[in-house]
Amino acid sequence: MPKKVRATTENPKQVLLEYTNLARRYSSQWALNGVDGYLAQGEVVALQGENGSGKSTLLLTLAGILRAHRGKIIFAEGVGAHLVAHYPMAYTALSVEKNLELASALLEPQTFSIDDVLSYWQISFLKPKPLAALSRGQMQRFLLARAMLSNAHVYFLDEPFTGLDVRGEELLKVFIRDLRLQGAAILFSDHDHLRAQKLATRTIRLVDGRCAL
Repeated sequence: MPKKVRATTENPKQVLLEYTNLARRYSSQWALNGVDGYLAQGEVVALQGENGSGKSTLLLTLAGILRAHRGKIIFAEGVGAHLVAHYPMAYTALSVEKNLELASALLEPQTFSIDDVLSYWQISFLKPKPLAALSRGQMQRFLLARAMLSNAHVYFLDEPFTGLDVRGEELLKVFIRDLRLQGAAILFSDHDHLRAQKLATRTIRLVDGRCAL
């Protein structure tokens, strides 16, 4: 992975994000109900739980895609976040290259070039291809390439290994480890408990929308 230079602070474990009493419902059903937590520099947090436990809802709420019905989400000053979700939130009729150009235009300063991220995720040959024509695994590599462009401090990754082959999985593991070493915070969900435990510095487990002890 190309090396990224990240500004550091005297406290390597600075808290980047705190959330308290977070709640979110769908109709009358509470998907989250009183969730507290934080993310600090240089940690990888595995979000575990059964289907329907609230993992995706927590990630989408922290990323600002869903509105919390109760509670607070506080980012440290100057901290930016990036979400990799199950759906692309991109222009599927446009090419991989054009979508990355649009994402890149929002970034200042820019750390990696489009060619850098395409090369790392081994999808340079997909530059002219529209997103709608990508396979599931190719789409996931595109989403991760866009995340690499983001230069964020906090990353929310919802089942990021979905659709990846063995080589893609290894690239993602290296990406996550390098982000941690550079001081980023990563909150990710993964159905593979053993893989998540090997990557994580700590774990949060959700049961029925609440943090389990």
